[in-house]
Amino acid sequence: MSHQRLLSVHANVTIDIGDDRVFVRGDGSSVVVEVPRVSLAFQVMRGLGSIKPVRDRVEGFSAVLTRLGLTVIVRTPRRKLLTIGNNGNSWILRLFGVPNAKLHLS
Repeated sequence: MSHQRLLSVHANVTIDIGDDRVFVRGDGSSVVVEVPRVSLAFQVMRGLGSIKPVRDRVEGFSAVLTRLGLTVIVRTPRRKLLTIGNNGNSWILRLFGVPNAKLHLS
């Protein structure tokens, strides 16, 4: 399903989290958040709180991204981990109440 993009994001930001560096790049229709390792992504998610509030936040964030026509991709330098928003579509995550997200398992 294609949505008209209401917002374009152009960014090139570096964020330091302790000794780790996270890169955020936007090309207009998508924003790529690159973490140096999977464990840092889990650490940040754990810092957001318990599972239900995090799921609710991700579900709301995903719905907003889809309405705006944007996609957020969380990845490491070697692989894609999660797609949220306009290009996220996973029946597995839909079962958990997050309709516009895709977890990349391979």
